Amino acid sequence: MERLGWDALDIVLVTGDGYVDHPSFGVSAIGRLLESEGYRVGILDVPELEPDDAGWKRLPAPELFVGVSAGTIDSMVTNYTASKKKRRKDVYRPGGETGRPNLATIAYTSKARHFFPGVPVIVGGLEAGPRRLAHYAYFQDRIRRSILVDSKADLLVWGMGERQILEVARRCRAGEALDGIAMTCEYVREEELPANVRRVPSFEAIQADSDELIGLFNAVREENHPGARPLAQAHGTRFVLQHPPLPPSSQVEVDSYYDLPFQRDWHPDHTAAGGISALETVRWSINTHRGCMADCSFCSITFHQGRSIQSRSEGSVLREAAKLAESHNFRGTITDVGGPTANMYGLGCTLLEKGEPCLDRDCLSPDVCPALRIDKTSEGYRRLLGLVRETPGVKHTFVGSGVRYDMLFDKRGELLPLHKDLIEHHVSGRMKLAPEHASPEVLRVMNKPSFDVYEAYEAAYKSDCETLGRDQHLVNYFIVGHPGTTLKNAIELFETLLDRNYSPEQVQEFIPLPMTRGCIQWVTGRDPITDEELFVPRTPRERKVQKALACWKAPDSVPLVEEALREAGREDLLARYRRAIAHHSSGKGKSRGRTKAAETESMELDTCG
Repeated sequence: MERLGWDALDIVLVTGDGYVDHPSFGVSAIGRLLESEGYRVGILDVPELEPDDAGWKRLPAPELFVGVSAGTIDSMVTNYTASKKKRRKDVYRPGGETGRPNLATIAYTSKARHFFPGVPVIVGGLEAGPRRLAHYAYFQDRIRRSILVDSKADLLVWGMGERQILEVARRCRAGEALDGIAMTCEYVREEELPANVRRVPSFEAIQADSDELIGLFNAVREENHPGARPLAQAHGTRFVLQHPPLPPSSQVEVDSYYDLPFQRDWHPDHTAAGGISALETVRWSINTHRGCMADCSFCSITFHQGRSIQSRSEGSVLREAAKLAESHNFRGTITDVGGPTANMYGLGCTLLEKGEPCLDRDCLSPDVCPALRIDKTSEGYRRLLGLVRETPGVKHTFVGSGVRYDMLFDKRGELLPLHKDLIEHHVSGRMKLAPEHASPEVLRVMNKPSFDVYEAYEAAYKSDCETLGRDQHLVNYFIVGHPGTTLKNAIELFETLLDRNYSPEQVQEFIPLPMTRGCIQWVTGRDPITDEELFVPRTPRERKVQKALACWKAPDSVPLVEEALREAGREDLLARYRRAIAHHSSGKGKSRGRTKAAETESMELDTCG
């Protein structure tokens, strides 16, 4: 502040992460944007690492507001595994040190109230956004109130937040009220509700009957578009009022967010502790777009970033590539040019682009919607990758984000030219794909393409790798314990993997996170959209058995697999399984199509994308 000639701060942003000045980290993205508009911004990071609340005394009280975020992802996911065990490392904090408060949004808001009395507190981020209404809290196994109510914040911002936070800052500076801002939630009295409001099941109703979550989910889904009705949820005698979404950001706006002067490094204060390891996976990456059309049941991206794909211009991406190439420690490799789903860059739909709802069918399931411009999108992404790899100083341009393999086929079922370009130029030895399961019933509940679509792509991938002389492999991600997965379904996945002599060292264990379709399936045992009744593997043993069946080569899995096969009446598989284990134990077995690096690929956090 002294160096900048500031005698005060306008805004203080609080985060449970160690500060990383990179566009992939929410607080730095919001801070840089506010700074670019002339606001004096201070960042208060990992305050609890300093004893006796000294961290909270590091910065003076701001004149406009305090912005609070739990961190890059939900604090409960950073703190606990799917089996509710404490994690030993927090990759978003200095040296991987743990200690982030549970439900950090609530903890930080309380501290902000104490140390900055009278200053408005605005909450946001990937913990607050999906918890903006009453929700099921998996780690406490209960229905909780809106985090706006529990935190006692003045306002909750949901979604990506750039336009909302600029409006909040403008109003605070002008002394105006913070009511009626799109993509925010307020806590209001009944007489303050708009005339066109849609009332949803109250917190008390959901607490009394968790099936009321179905009506809440469908209301959020149906009103998730610009021009939708606001939602009102009673909490006692007052209401959480959710204002509808903004129109998708224009390309000029999205470019402006990523063109800010990020240093792509952690704050020097954290170097002595070993830095922030989460940076290393994205330091030399380029984010090309936001939003996702997939609507996978276990993911909440469509309720956070939106279904509409908001892409950067080629010029903006190329400016970032050139900036990377000029960095003194850049070694020539851009590790990723992608987004939540890499090959959705530029993907458009006339309805979504106009901000109109489209609830009659899913964009990608059971097949790709004809309204999507897949061929044109594929060519645009292919062109972009070619331009990035031609940037002076760039030796390799890889795609590290997940790829939707069902979007690599055209409407005639033939592979698009992008597929060959990916293999020839943009795969760093392995391509990440997420078939998630092999059972048709489970994949339908997950809202994922059927496994035969994956097998068709896998065959084409291997054939083209052989033709092009590329020793490249596929990294497959699977989810166990998802609603709808019976023991029979888990054995279907096991049998498929056994046929391939493939046993992943780690799989993703399903977590019912707030504002996901899978969470409603988990709590109610019903699909909120189809009303289908579902089996839910809730007990620790059921989840442990499903994990053992997927990771069948692990020594600890053997007795569980054999027990499960007997229980399901599939003794016919026992002899095959024992031969495979004996072959593996002798050192002769090798997972087909896998490198050692691929075998040790780790799902560090149980989250999507």
